[in-house]
Amino acid sequence: MRSAIVGVMALLVTGLWGAPAQAQDTPVAAPASLPFPAGARFGYVDLQRILAGSTEGQAANAKVQELTEQKVGELETRNTELEGEIGAINSQLQESQQKLAQGETVMSAEAQLSLQREISRLQLEIQRQTQDAQAEMERVTEDAEAEVVELRQQLQIEFETKLQPAIDEVATENGLDFLFGIGQGMLWANRSLDLTQAVIDKLNVSEATPPQ
Repeated sequence: MRSAIVGVMALLVTGLWGAPAQAQDTPVAAPASLPFPAGARFGYVDLQRILAGSTEGQAANAKVQELTEQKVGELETRNTELEGEIGAINSQLQESQQKLAQGETVMSAEAQLSLQREISRLQLEIQRQTQDAQAEMERVTEDAEAEVVELRQQLQIEFETKLQPAIDEVATENGLDFLFGIGQGMLWANRSLDLTQAVIDKLNVSEATPPQ
């Protein structure tokens, strides 16, 4: 049943955007900063480094990691309890089987039949409890995973809300036209370069003009 815990444990190694969660006492190694080229009209940022290197990002990842560890602990505790319950019945089964084997030659047929029925009952009980325990662990694991994912999504929205003004300010201060994110596409663009409405207007004009 321990395999049911793997999903939540896997969430422990990731933070926002699926980035590796950074331990709070682990320094973030950043590449040497180079002078930004004069006259450059576009740049890029590494969102994973922003997440790992910013106080806000570290706090968000710490919350995800804390909840994940809590859920893993709860799952492991419940898994141990269920294994203990099944183990207790299994011990009864082994005792009954041993009693039957040792007393087979001296026990009456009625006593043997009664013990065999008890053994069959215990075997069915173990099978039923094992199935119930597996179903319960799958259910509580899914609930735990959903809770961790919900927290991560909430924190990601909050982080991105605070991130966007910082991106706007950096792009404006450096006189950029475009700012890209590594593996993310364009994050910011100079709105004066936006020709979307011009294309819409051209399309609308062509639709309104009857064919010659």
